[in-house]
Amino acid sequence: MLEAKYFRDYRHNYMILPCGLAQPEKNYQCKLLISNKFEEMLHCSLRHVNGAAYLYYDISSRTTLESLYRGRQFSFGQVRELLEQLCGIYCRLGDHFMDETKLVLLPEHIYYDLSRKKYIGLFYPDYEEDKPYEALMDYLLEHMDSQDERLADVIYQIYERAEESTFSLFDAMQLLGEQEEICADGENETNEAAVFIPDAVAVSAPVFPAEDSLNLCGEIPAKERKNYFSVFLTVLSVLGIAGIAYIYGFYELSDEEMMTLYGCGVLMGICLLAGITGVLRGGGKREEAKNMPAPFLQEEEHLSPSETVSLEQVLSRGSGPESDVSGKREKSGADRLWEEQENGGNTVFFDNTQAAEYKLYALDRKNKRHIDLAKFPYTVGKMVGCVDCVLADDSVSRIHARFEKEGDIIHLIDMNSTNGTYKNGLRLQPQESVEIEPGDEIRFGNLNYCYR
Repeated sequence: MLEAKYFRDYRHNYMILPCGLAQPEKNYQCKLLISNKFEEMLHCSLRHVNGAAYLYYDISSRTTLESLYRGRQFSFGQVRELLEQLCGIYCRLGDHFMDETKLVLLPEHIYYDLSRKKYIGLFYPDYEEDKPYEALMDYLLEHMDSQDERLADVIYQIYERAEESTFSLFDAMQLLGEQEEICADGENETNEAAVFIPDAVAVSAPVFPAEDSLNLCGEIPAKERKNYFSVFLTVLSVLGIAGIAYIYGFYELSDEEMMTLYGCGVLMGICLLAGITGVLRGGGKREEAKNMPAPFLQEEEHLSPSETVSLEQVLSRGSGPESDVSGKREKSGADRLWEEQENGGNTVFFDNTQAAEYKLYALDRKNKRHIDLAKFPYTVGKMVGCVDCVLADDSVSRIHARFEKEGDIIHLIDMNSTNGTYKNGLRLQPQESVEIEPGDEIRFGNLNYCYR
């Protein structure tokens, strides 16, 4: 494992590794590395501090393979894409006569560029490892989708072959290709993206809706606004046609003016037809809603005023219900709504026993969306499908920060965010882990929260 340190300046996040080469400025591989000609590898600069040489790798807005798949599993397509891109980096190094064994294949140092959807390699001139593939293969074996028999079979083959001294990533790609040929005669499979999280994870991620999609403060729904526009268009068209008729009857016009007037009349007629059609469609939908069966109407219509359900009734369900004289429980409005939910209704009630034990409460006036830390590890960011909680704010990075739990202690880790992760006003260094306690103020970019 590399002894890396991290540093953040005004715009960039850096991983710092010591350079033990004598006169690194004259070393061919080091000179080629700091020239930053390779888009497939982390950009690097050489700096001298107190007489020692250090390599500063720019890791801004990039996350590691280990962080990306923490708590998640690889699919066959994702393993194939990872190995394909690593093989491409190997070829790129070989084309420039650089030592391929200096490419670090540790999961915590294989980076992923979220904007380009590409893996980025770390070339470290001082790197030496007797078994360069062991850590990566162990990681794939641990995080593979065990339900995919095809993937399990090929990963075990790669793992066994990795023990051989002549093994390379190209051998792994060959095994993957052979497995694909075996399955080609069977069902056709969808070509999956490189690193996008499985659908089940993407669906479960609590994506917050945009402000304009919420019906706040009595805002008129979109369908009603559309119907009002049809009425407005109809009235405007009628007035336009009346104006054209008035001009035609009371003014003497030239041939060109008559042609213009005829064109305006045709346009007003089309607008009138469109407006009337919209009004009729809107009226039909309202009649259809009136005739809709009771199960499809809003739940409030099933309850009389005396059966109004309070939050206390819902949360106290099952904790000592009142009984009538015969010993049978009388069904309240809350009970009927619960039965409707169990039979396919639309209303969802949340039991207080399922509430998150740890929560971040929003402190900003414009941000009223709290974050429930329902599981660990728990990531926040703005990239849908790759995080557990989506924060739709420009100051938040794609994968911004992660929460982890060790025993009863919660840790907050910055994931190389651009605008920083803060605890009580102090900015965390990239990959820095700090313990948080109730009452701590947490900030992601411009979004402020209080952990309680």
